[in-house]
Amino acid sequence: MKQLVESLLVFGLSISLCLAGNNDGVSSLIEQSRQGDTRAMCDLALAYYHGDGVLKDPFKAKCWAKKAHDQGSRRAGKIWEELSLWQYSGKCDLSFDDEPSPQYRSGERYREPVTGIIFVWVAGGCFSMGCHGDAGRCEKNEMPAHRVCLDGFWMATFEVTQGQWEAVMGTNPSRFVLTPEHPVEQVSFEDVRNFIRTLKADTGVEFSLPTEAQWEYACRNGGRKIPYPWGKEAYLPEENCGTCNVGTLRGRTAATGSFLPNDMGLYDMGGNVREWCRDVYDKNAYATQSPDNPLHRKEGKERVVRGGSFVDNTDSLRCSARQSAIPNMKSAHIGFRLVLKREDR
Repeated sequence: MKQLVESLLVFGLSISLCLAGNNDGVSSLIEQSRQGDTRAMCDLALAYYHGDGVLKDPFKAKCWAKKAHDQGSRRAGKIWEELSLWQYSGKCDLSFDDEPSPQYRSGERYREPVTGIIFVWVAGGCFSMGCHGDAGRCEKNEMPAHRVCLDGFWMATFEVTQGQWEAVMGTNPSRFVLTPEHPVEQVSFEDVRNFIRTLKADTGVEFSLPTEAQWEYACRNGGRKIPYPWGKEAYLPEENCGTCNVGTLRGRTAATGSFLPNDMGLYDMGGNVREWCRDVYDKNAYATQSPDNPLHRKEGKERVVRGGSFVDNTDSLRCSARQSAIPNMKSAHIGFRLVLKREDR
């Protein structure tokens, strides 16, 4: 049985490599694997184990299978057991396949010196964007789930605060004026664009809103198939929403950082205020979306908002949940966070 499984796995890989040419095929698998494609990782593990198009190296086979398994691939687990990859010694660190060191470390923090805003590095990768049904329901505008690959990006750890807005714009439009650390709200999409333009003029630094693909990837802790930024728990999570465990905060915003961050170190990805994204809203966007760094730019009257707010139920806090608002809408339920372009390395 073991030999049959191995033969079938190798046969499928050999066909794909022959179609492309062994060297080109393996080079493509290596590139796709380094970009986070777990299917390519599994194929590459088989190639290294059997020496198809590369020098036979069971250790590299072990490491690619382990990496795919750590990212949720069931197929990698089967390969691991069938080929007994556990028996090959050695530590699978970043150099196991001569991978280049990443420009930044995942989770690395950076305080922008002019504004003082703290950003966290979200390492790029591929993930399944959209609803997977793992929270019990899917809205039509969250489907179909589809594969998206993103470059790494810097995302603000907190929603933009009233203090930060007032320092740049000189006014505070918020309904809940409590402390400078509370999120700014009642800012329209056009207000936010003006804020970003002013920031660039004052600092010379490129800021923007996240795309909704970036937002969902970050919410999912780097693209994991979890329904909420905190995991799978749907009943009374420790967040600021209408059906959350919020203590005395009910019915208003909370100071940023009042609740625990997700695994990426990002706060309030679910609840507190909804967040503007760059994309034009289209309920059917996923049917035609680019697989690489998508940004929906087609004409439309609305913009995407994500994350739910202090009045929403947990269903609206799902990482795949999509909402929309007209660009000039101002609501106490909507704020935003920034991404940063940084090229100093």
